[in-house]
Amino acid sequence: MIKIRTKMQNIKERKQKTLIPFIIAGLPEEDIGLNCIKAIEQGGCDILELGVPFSDPVADGEVIERFHHRGIRKGLNLAKSLDFASKIKNTTHLKLILFSYYNPIYKMGLDVFKKECRDAGIDSLIIPDMPLDEMPVLKQYGLEAIPLVAPSSTDDRIQMAAEQDPAFIYCVSVRGVTGVRSVFPEQEIKDYLKRVASITNAPLAMGFGISNPDQIRKFHEYADAFVIGSYLQQLIERNESRTNELPGIIEKTINGFMQATV
Repeated sequence: MIKIRTKMQNIKERKQKTLIPFIIAGLPEEDIGLNCIKAIEQGGCDILELGVPFSDPVADGEVIERFHHRGIRKGLNLAKSLDFASKIKNTTHLKLILFSYYNPIYKMGLDVFKKECRDAGIDSLIIPDMPLDEMPVLKQYGLEAIPLVAPSSTDDRIQMAAEQDPAFIYCVSVRGVTGVRSVFPEQEIKDYLKRVASITNAPLAMGFGISNPDQIRKFHEYADAFVIGSYLQQLIERNESRTNELPGIIEKTINGFMQATV
């Protein structure tokens, strides 16, 4: 099985950066969500970050928070998200990163969670509320997690993230929560990404706020991957009533971002 790190290396050899779209599992409806994900692949992506609806998504901004709460109202949870992931695996070639807060994983139990992830084709995990100090326990269960660092992270914390030997390190671009941003503190982020790169050889993925291809171009030489979440979820939210047109809108949008990764 090709792992996330191998896929990213393959993309790098094509002289591209990796684009990682984020989408909440099972929304707006399962069929619509699957069609959007197929469109993401058609747009040129190789990796997808799949979010598990959660009642208290403390790292997420207004747009993604709305999707979390919609999912909870529909009865979506970790088990149903993993079932949705298996359907993605059966219909696409995308590598899957599961984004979940830790409480649902703890409730399921790591032994069961490990088996369910394997059966669903999950390649890696992002658990934003799990401290770096506690992440090694996941490796004991054969689970690969992606550590997160932020502009406020000390060099020691970044070193701790690097010692996890991750497929990549997720570099939160700004202080605060996710959300569409038209303006970034450009030099501050470049300096921050350079600082992380000076401490680790792991690939770096920049996320939180990326909402247009020009932002990828601005940071192109400073990161190996770029995550788009709130912008994509907002696009789905605005066009979800146009079920026949939505996949085409998604594919065109993703293709535009992909052009910026070259």
